Amino acid sequence: MSSILAVGLVMLSGVALGHVAAALGVSSVVGYLLAGITLGHAWPGIGGAITPAGTAFAAEMGLSLIAFVVGGELEARRIRSLPRGAVGIAFAQAILCMAAVLAAAATAGQPAALGLVLGAIAAATAPSTTIMIIRRHKADGPLTRMLLSVVAVDDAVCIMLYAVAVSVARALPVAGASQSVLGVAGVFLWELAGSVMVGVVVGIALGYFVKYARGGDELVVIVVGAVLLAAGLGSRMHVSPIISCLVLGATLTNLVMGSRKLFATIDRFSPPVYVLLFALAGVGCNFRSLAASISFFALYLVARVGGKAVGSFLAALAAQTSAAVRLRIGLSLLPQAGLAAGLTVAAGVALPDHRSMLASIVVPGILLFEAVGPFLLVTCLKKAGEAHDGDPTPAEA
Repeated sequence: MSSILAVGLVMLSGVALGHVAAALGVSSVVGYLLAGITLGHAWPGIGGAITPAGTAFAAEMGLSLIAFVVGGELEARRIRSLPRGAVGIAFAQAILCMAAVLAAAATAGQPAALGLVLGAIAAATAPSTTIMIIRRHKADGPLTRMLLSVVAVDDAVCIMLYAVAVSVARALPVAGASQSVLGVAGVFLWELAGSVMVGVVVGIALGYFVKYARGGDELVVIVVGAVLLAAGLGSRMHVSPIISCLVLGATLTNLVMGSRKLFATIDRFSPPVYVLLFALAGVGCNFRSLAASISFFALYLVARVGGKAVGSFLAALAAQTSAAVRLRIGLSLLPQAGLAAGLTVAAGVALPDHRSMLASIVVPGILLFEAVGPFLLVTCLKKAGEAHDGDPTPAEA
């Protein structure tokens, strides 16, 4: 099977099952994943037909666009307006989740590199699902407001943790070589500083050049080109492309007047990339690998739930929030969707030895958390007295 045929089948199947998923009231991302899983098992050669270079390009482009859009949400004025404790909860639940999954991987005898990256991916939530449920149930109150504030920055926190995890995983000793903690720290600090520099420089340049765009079509080309330029420079300089694009988005939203229209242009370009990226995550899912590691999968699920619950509780307690927030916000952050799927594909490219295990753990986890998470979220909102009657299952576009 040719690569172009495989890509076409994956994309069209993803769109078809995405529509079915939305009609059933669940996230379209679930449909994209199921399309990939179905094709991957019906035609075992379809994953191999899409070359590693093609997968890497789709992963890097998709995550670059996602990071750029997420960075656009990091407006300083908006961050300052968040309620007390929101940023702390976002970081604490993500970091504790990552640590818990790393401990679970060690308990199961899995490599530290796998545990680190899997933990960072586990930290991702599904802001669109959360917001959809809150709107559907017309929820309002301390828990709702804190939840909306946490998910507003959660994607950015997850992207930063992922960049750290991949950097450390690559710098871990290999083939018997030894590397000092100081050496690993030095690599990470260079990646962080270099990524920020790339994002800021490209962001300032983009803010200047968009003034000369002749219409919306040319604006799309300029914005997408700038995102790819930031990602490419990041790779060329051996820093994090995803952080470079995150900082690019943050630079634009804070320094360029009228930057909202620049982010809106991504909506005209990104859907095919996202469908392909998320479906590829499903293609990589191997149920034989899952069956062989079912105990590790169970530990992963427990670790993700426990890490988010404990981290959220401790941070909310430190921020002196209400009991409703302390006891329930962790279990309200379990839905997981597109970002986790995209990171799984990218992690498989970065750590090819762990590609099969990553997809075989994360993808079934996404499907499970997208099924159970919304019901737990609605239950928490109702227990807090903040939700009204309605269908607890989201329909994310």
